[in-house]
Amino acid sequence: MAQEFLRFYERFISPSPDHIAIVGRNYEYLVVSCAYLKAHGKKREEIVGRKVHELLGEPIFRNFVKDYLDRCFAGEVINYREWFTFRAAGRRFMNVTYHPYLDYDGTVAGAVVLARDITDYRMAEERLRESEEKYRHLFENLNDAAFLADIETGIIVDTNRQGEALTGWTRKELLGMHQSRLHPPGKTEEYRRKFAVHSVKGRAADYDGEIIRKDGSIVNVHISAAPLSFDEGGRILGIFRDITDRVEYEKALVDSKNRTESLIRSMHDGFSMFDGERRFVDGNPAFFRMVGYSKDELAGRKAPMPYWPEEELPRIEAAFSEMKDGKDGDYEFVFRKKDGSLFPVIISPFVIRGPGGDILNYCATVKDITLRKGLEAEFIRTQKLESLGRLAGGIAHDFNNLLTGITGNVSLAMFYGPDDKVSGRLREAEKACNEAKRLVRQFLTFSKGGAPVKSTLLLENAIADWCSFVTAGSRSKCEFSIAQGLLPIDADEGMLSQAIQNIVVNAEEAMPSGGLIRVVAFNTSEAKERHLGSPHVCIRVEDSGAGIREADLEKVFDPYYTTKHGGSGLGLAAAHSIIRNHGGFMEAESAPGRGSAFSVYLPASAGTGADAGPCTAPQRSGRVLVMDDDEMIREALGEILKSMGCEVESARDGAEAVAVFEGARSEGRGFDLVIMDLTVPAGMGGREAARRVLEIDPSAKVIVSSGYSDDPVMSDYAEFGFSGVITKPYKAREMMALVGRFLGSGTR
Repeated sequence: MAQEFLRFYERFISPSPDHIAIVGRNYEYLVVSCAYLKAHGKKREEIVGRKVHELLGEPIFRNFVKDYLDRCFAGEVINYREWFTFRAAGRRFMNVTYHPYLDYDGTVAGAVVLARDITDYRMAEERLRESEEKYRHLFENLNDAAFLADIETGIIVDTNRQGEALTGWTRKELLGMHQSRLHPPGKTEEYRRKFAVHSVKGRAADYDGEIIRKDGSIVNVHISAAPLSFDEGGRILGIFRDITDRVEYEKALVDSKNRTESLIRSMHDGFSMFDGERRFVDGNPAFFRMVGYSKDELAGRKAPMPYWPEEELPRIEAAFSEMKDGKDGDYEFVFRKKDGSLFPVIISPFVIRGPGGDILNYCATVKDITLRKGLEAEFIRTQKLESLGRLAGGIAHDFNNLLTGITGNVSLAMFYGPDDKVSGRLREAEKACNEAKRLVRQFLTFSKGGAPVKSTLLLENAIADWCSFVTAGSRSKCEFSIAQGLLPIDADEGMLSQAIQNIVVNAEEAMPSGGLIRVVAFNTSEAKERHLGSPHVCIRVEDSGAGIREADLEKVFDPYYTTKHGGSGLGLAAAHSIIRNHGGFMEAESAPGRGSAFSVYLPASAGTGADAGPCTAPQRSGRVLVMDDDEMIREALGEILKSMGCEVESARDGAEAVAVFEGARSEGRGFDLVIMDLTVPAGMGGREAARRVLEIDPSAKVIVSSGYSDDPVMSDYAEFGFSGVITKPYKAREMMALVGRFLGSGTR
């Protein structure tokens, strides 16, 4: 399926009010409309490229949607109507059609799913069925005459009291009478044609006509006629309004003036008119609402107008002069409302000239473009944030390289230095490096986000460090209750710490005067009203704040939703996203006046946790090739590997690493392990270099390392051919443990 056509199709369907999606044969969303995104409360990147079951859920997909898609892939067009419950739009009644999507060669490449919201239509049908008595009451008490006639025979089958009053005939006389007898001789065929023209187009007929009363007098009426369907057959409902007074009034007006005024007054945009001397003549209701002045306040007033700011007067006067000279074009000005507020407008002017060419009127449509300007400003802000994000990612990457060199050397110094005093200082330095690493991870999360790069993690000591860091210097205090034997988890430490700290920040903000934040952690296989099925670790954060209303509780994880003045509404949303990306979930409990509790459930790991003990070098033998563009990292990593008993060679970029690897292999002294930096500015990076190394030796073991933890290679390294992954900055013992998995002990 051509991507270019899909992009064209996406632009074509985006403004449609219908829910439209193109689904590939692998059940993957290829294109969705804006209405589809809005109804599901999702961003485009959360749907496009994902499977249908990921959005709708496995049960709905397997039991309902998959069959329709498979039939459509087989060439069948499917249509049905059903109730659906959407995340954002709620419960809606939809008319759904599946069309096969044909590729250039005529094969079915996917399905175009079009769903139209017909809830209002369905509800109208239900109300119509349920309200026969109300209809009868309304029918009888209409201010206008109403007649119901059989659509096949034209016989009147019902009327109301106003029908008797208008025609002079009694109800008994009217029932069974042919509808043509209501019209003067010679008019019946004309009215029949008018009704036919409207009914063919599927809409009610509205036209002015005449009826003849029982006494022979003629009455001017406005007729609204529409076909109706009843169980007993088709009917025509005609509503006749006596317009005698209106007709007499309209005869006194010029028809063209009436049509023009009706058009102008129905406009959503403003319209204003000046005479040839630039005195204000009139405007439409939209214009007067726009500027806040009434017609009486402006009529007859000569320019300048009170809604023209002084700074705009020269440009407006120039526009009048250009109009006088016959120049066409739009103008963008700023107007001032009566209340003093300013708003941007686009003026589209024209002039009306008399027979001699003199200007009779200056006219202009006035469009308020406040919304458009706001969207433009938002677009500029978004571009600035994207630029800032790219800058943040670059700075964080470089800083991570520096931290890797520092952390590696500190770890080595701790390994080499037996002096307790020196070791104590080095441990403090390592602790500062760990905090810097956490901050940089948050920096990278701000810049681009990304999937977690997991490792086995013990939470017993980490939780207290994370939470205490947030409350340091505040009025609130954390109280911890960490269960003994807390199971390890597989997590991205930087991301998880950010999530827990966001929850603690939320608890702290819920208590402006300070208070106690209780943090509990324990192992469990049960959550609120659900069985987890496997061991989990629960981290629960409780505050004693004002609490959350039940109506608001279900929205607390929605982006930009907040009840706090000045809050962004992103903290809990970000935490929820991070926990979900770790295979866990969150629960919220609260009640007004009773505080709140947020529980995080994370699957326990089968591992034993990260080694937090002293740095000892496991003895391993083997040849290792190190590729990194940073000299300090190459040297520090080389020392770490040599301390393990490895023979080390290094390269500055991917091209050099491939050449060294190939040369060593041809000489019969190949490498047992390759460690590659993922990103090399102005050079070949680890992804391409690893691909070439594996082409040379498919059994090669390659570890990828980077300070860009958001890169997809880091979270799914095996898909790119790597055997292992480590995120910068790393400690010596972390690298030693990873290398030890791939190298054997003893001599070569």
